Amino acid sequence: MDMEQERRREAVEQAHRDHADDVYRVAYAILGDAEAAADTTQETFTRAFGRWHQYDPDRPLMGWLHGIASHAALDALRRRRIMRLTEVVLVRQAPTARADAYGGGDPAGASTDRQVVEAELARLRPQARAALVLRHYYGYDYARIAELLDTSPGNVGALLTRSHALLRERLADFRPARPAPDRAESAR
Repeated sequence: MDMEQERRREAVEQAHRDHADDVYRVAYAILGDAEAAADTTQETFTRAFGRWHQYDPDRPLMGWLHGIASHAALDALRRRRIMRLTEVVLVRQAPTARADAYGGGDPAGASTDRQVVEAELARLRPQARAALVLRHYYGYDYARIAELLDTSPGNVGALLTRSHALLRERLADFRPARPAPDRAESAR
């Protein structure tokens, strides 16, 4: 590890020691879920490490971290919302396990739901569809998706924004046969 990376690592570790609780509180206030807030807190410091060169030491560190935490928490909310819409399509379970996932009910409704969502995903351009799957199913960040799709992170953001809007519009009247349970509520 070169000297600059070592200094950055030490600075982020110190920031974590000093501000992790505050960052967690911001994330929890936005997400309302302890586990998601803990994940977002970790994501915040990971992002801070990658963006340390953007930090202005003349400004409060906590405010900068809160900004990163807010964006990370909002990203988590967007992922949660998209996962609810696409969970029917992306879940990989055996047919009998799939029936159990829908409360032991008839999986025919789930099959119909999956077909509707798959049809809407199929209508997206391949690159947009790939960006959605890489982001929301595999959790890759914009930079990694950009590498995988041979484009820029800004273009990934634009692809995802347009794709989210299209799916919301196209699925606005769609109501699943039985909505997927909210993971946070089902854990209670």
